[in-house]
Amino acid sequence: MKLLSHSRWSYINWGVIIPGCILILFGFATLYSLQINQDVPDFSLIQRQGVAFILGAIVCAGLLFFDFRNIKDYAYLMYIFGIVLLVLLFAFGVTVRGTTGWFRIGGIGFQPIEFFKLVLIITLSKFFSDTRDINTLGSFLKAAFLIALPAFLIYIQPDMGSLFILVGIWFGYLIIMRLKVRYIVLCVLTMVIAVIVAWFFILEPYQKDRIMNFVNPERDIAGSGYNVHQSKIAIGSGSLLGRGLGLGSQSNLNFLPEQETDFIFAVVAESLGFLGGAVVIIIYTVLLWKVARMALYIKDPFGVLISFGVFFWFTFQGFTNIAMNIGLIPVFGIPLPFLSYGGSSLLSSIIALGLLQSISLYSPREEGI
Repeated sequence: MKLLSHSRWSYINWGVIIPGCILILFGFATLYSLQINQDVPDFSLIQRQGVAFILGAIVCAGLLFFDFRNIKDYAYLMYIFGIVLLVLLFAFGVTVRGTTGWFRIGGIGFQPIEFFKLVLIITLSKFFSDTRDINTLGSFLKAAFLIALPAFLIYIQPDMGSLFILVGIWFGYLIIMRLKVRYIVLCVLTMVIAVIVAWFFILEPYQKDRIMNFVNPERDIAGSGYNVHQSKIAIGSGSLLGRGLGLGSQSNLNFLPEQETDFIFAVVAESLGFLGGAVVIIIYTVLLWKVARMALYIKDPFGVLISFGVFFWFTFQGFTNIAMNIGLIPVFGIPLPFLSYGGSSLLSSIIALGLLQSISLYSPREEGI
């Protein structure tokens, strides 16, 4: 593999790396605040998250010497392998909080869907970069199949949050590929019918409760609405400057469930206040802006589409998690990229940043950029 020349190193996109690293630091600080007041702090969450960070950093560094275009020929093979892993979950997977979405090997959990998000992005990027006209019925049906199969497997786990993210990424691609209105209408009608069928025949009672709590958050505060209610209390109690790391009553007294994963933004807001939460949102927005800007100046179609795919992924998942924490949407149960505890989530997010660096380094670009 030919090493990069000195001039190529200048194309490293620090505008993507630096915001990502800052968000990871916020995540570690928040995990520290959750464990500092334990009777015997073992900082196990930080240790396991640190291992995922180190592995991610190694892969990210390795991708600096890897031309991303080499993965294009293996995109469909990666997709098939990802589908196989999702199928194997039903035979060998571990069920956590009602979702069969983890493999557990020697005490280490592995969540395939977190990596499949990136695999789907790579696969869709290959498909759309090789497709001359998406507005033919055949091309549209092929694109629909690429999302329908994993969506079904995720749905029956059930993991509604990941399903929402996968479909959101797919819709993002349809928009930038300028799909005709009639196909978009067909997609929307299909989803409406699927929602109606799911409501009456498929959704579990607890999933219906989450949706009903969105319509009326006060209907069951002591039961299914407890998480969101406690999240709002935590965010409100942080006020402007926050209570300080390790001093939040909601998080450190365990009133707030899933505080290190789904509701970590509430912990940030309680510990660091409105300003701390605003800083996280601003840094996240800068990261997204840098990713979108990169997609606009590189010239390789495959690289452009991957960049937009990562943009859709981080946008939908990041702001959905934050909106979930403040009660704007139902609780889907998805992590906040770079901040939430979870080795699979952090590792896959860092690998995505590494892939973006490979795209920035090896893609042809507009003159003067």
